Amino acid sequence: MNWLKIIATLTMLSFFSNLKAQGYCEQPGIAEEDDDGVITFTGDQSSANCSFAPDEYTVKIYKMALCTSSPTRPTTSDTYDVSSCVDVIDSPDGQDVNLAAGSEMTLSDVTRPANGSYSFGYILMANTFGIKAKKQFTNTMHTFQDGASGNYCWTKDTTAYSSQSDSGGWTSPATLVECGGAGGTAGTYTEILDAFDTDDYSEDAIAVTGGTISADLITNANGLVATAVETADRLFGVQTFTTPVVVTSGSSVFTVSFGVNQASSLWYFEDTGKPANQYQVYAIGSGPFSTFMSVE
Repeated sequence: MNWLKIIATLTMLSFFSNLKAQGYCEQPGIAEEDDDGVITFTGDQSSANCSFAPDEYTVKIYKMALCTSSPTRPTTSDTYDVSSCVDVIDSPDGQDVNLAAGSEMTLSDVTRPANGSYSFGYILMANTFGIKAKKQFTNTMHTFQDGASGNYCWTKDTTAYSSQSDSGGWTSPATLVECGGAGGTAGTYTEILDAFDTDDYSEDAIAVTGGTISADLITNANGLVATAVETADRLFGVQTFTTPVVVTSGSSVFTVSFGVNQASSLWYFEDTGKPANQYQVYAIGSGPFSTFMSVE
């Protein structure tokens, strides 16, 4: 039987009651999001971890594979080893996946893996994330610094490195977001993920839907983990499945789901020079995401 198609689905997981519903902006007394996706902040937000679903989310995939044993992750001196894996997607030039809530698309450069049980998978993708989002707030939100204000904020058509936010914001940042009234139109903000945190280029097993995932920011030319900001150009991720992916002679559809109900985060701080619960916003950047695979 032919391997019919691969579907990439923007999966809203169980946190959503509709296409605009909650991510993880649910911290009573700090950040709360209602069923229509409207967010309310209270007080100093330095400790808040408010993430939500973007309207669109774009990634570029180069490889995706299933593995019988866990791939060896790269280090700063040795590249990764994926000899236990079989390619499902192999796109030398990469293919863009641009999804909105509840949408799906068929990917190309697909190979049907051999029948068997696969407990691991890996993905090689660009370390860029295209985010289009517009969020409504009950608070008054100000475009950083002291720009237009209103109850909505939205992404602009621009690009920046994630490392620029490590210190809590730029001294004189480019305009990555705008705030104002309901009529504002979101553009696509492209965030280049060049560090997970200050001097941090690798993340160990993080619990996600369907297992755990680790991630390494690497340089494609040598396959090694990056050691400085603005040098990585790939993201290498390994997922350990809670339940193995089993391919049989009757398997016809391989589904890759992106769980992105937390894939955007607001970068902001309380404006102490204004009335309480007003905030300066300097970006809507990337937040946590996960992938998981299934076969039918």
